[in-house]
Parts: sequence; structure tokens; C-alpha cells
Amino acid sequence: MENYEDLKLLLNEVFKERHIDFSQYREQLIQRRVATRLRVTKCHSYPEYINFLKHHRPEMDTLLDTLTINVTQFYRDPRVFQAIAEKIIPRLFADEVIEKKEIVRIWSCGCSGGQEATTVLVLISEYLKQDINKPRILIYGTDIDKLSIKKANEGIYEEYEFKDLPAGLKEKYFLSLGNRRFERKKELNPFLYFREQDVVRSEPVKNVDLILCRNLFIYFKRELQVQCLEKFYRALNKGGFLVLGLTESLWGDSAKRFTEFDRDNRMYVKV
Repeated sequence: MENYEDLKLLLNEVFKERHIDFSQYREQLIQRRVATRLRVTKCHSYPEYINFLKHHRPEMDTLLDTLTINVTQFYRDPRVFQAIAEKIIPRLFADEVIEKKEIVRIWSCGCSGGQEATTVLVLISEYLKQDINKPRILIYGTDIDKLSIKKANEGIYEEYEFKDLPAGLKEKYFLSLGNRRFERKKELNPFLYFREQDVVRSEPVKNVDLILCRNLFIYFKRELQVQCLEKFYRALNKGGFLVLGLTESLWGDSAKRFTEFDRDNRMYVKV
């Protein structure tokens, strides 16, 4: 196992070059992922790899892509999205709510290639039928990885990414490009806003009605999880929903600021 002080030197180099702070990520996860780059570059230590980075600038992009690797797909964890469709969306768009609200804002934090945000939009469209423009719907997707945001904005996906999506939805909301690739239909794009963002260092999206932050906390130490939960609390409107990953939970004061809405699917409501 490499010396942790040397690992901190490497993370400091990343921060100096790209202003991305990995110091509150779980050390074992970082070490495993950096180890793959050491093997590929034939470096035998962190100091040797730091020197390699300084003389091979493209390697920094590869390292960041490795550290922020995103594995996701449409309708990931089907039972969660079924619960969103059946329990949360009807509440967000109930008649008595819509009469008082002009905009419904949704934030997919750690959005990867935009699959989660697009899935939510598809479910909303299915619920509202032809009335998708009333009220105005804004779905924000943020991620620290610029390659993921590039993919999200392009909206082009491989066939395997749709394997859990209910039958008929792929054909309804995506166009086939051939070679098992599909493009998000243009009429969906005005509702989706993707941007590169470090949730730790940046201000959160404001006045949000639903936040999805699933499987991001598994990378964070407890202290960083608490910081993010505080940001989510400030970002949400009263009565807004927070959805975490199936292995994640609330910590610290946040456990008192939210009530459980669906324990099995890690859904909470801001008090």
C-alpha cells in the first residue's frame, strides 16, 4: 500500500492543476483507481507518477476520468424509478400544487451522462401526457466530470444503457442512429440543463422540488456527506423530496431536518 502522505501530494497536484478536491473522498477508493493508472503508465510509486503527470499533460485528463468514473443507465434500480413515478411525480404535479407554482425544478446531482435526469423527464412526460409545458419544468444535471457532461449534452447513448427502461419508452423518446446507438429527441432538450459542477465547492441549485443524489455518497467520507446534505437542505423548497442511493442514509443534523417518505427506496421530504 502506497504511503498516504504521497497520495496527498498527488491529490494536491490534481487540485493545483484542475481545482478539483478529492481530499474528502474515501482513501481506499482513490488508491484503487490510481493504482490502475500506475500500472498502465509503468510507474512504481506516487512520486514517480506525479513526475509522469508533469511531463505527460494528457494523463491528467485520463486520471480524472478514472477517479470520477460513472456507471449508470436509464431506469437504474427500477423499483426506485417506479416509486418516483407512482409516489413523487403525482405530488409534484398535483392540481392544488400547480395552481400555486409556475416552475418545477429538479436536480440530478452526479448526473453522469444524463441518463437519470432524462429518465425523470420521460416519467414526467408520461404522467402529464400532452401538458408537459404546464407548469414549466427545469431539470438540472450536474457532474464533476466534463466528459460525462459532454455526453449528457450530446444525448447519444448505446443500446445496453436502456436495458431496464420499460418497453416502448426508448422508441418513443429516442431516435435510432443505427449501430445500436440512440439519440435523445430534440423536443426533450429544452427541459434539460447539464453543466460541470463540483458539488463540494459550488453553490447548489436553488428552489428545487426534487433532488436525486444516488450512489455519490459511497465515494465520500462522512464529513463530506454531511456538508452535501446541508447544501441539499438549503436547495430544497419546503416539502421538497430528496432521493439517495439504496445503500446511503442521512447523517448528522440532516436526519432531523427530513422525514422518511419511502424508507425502502431512500426517499425523504424536507420538513
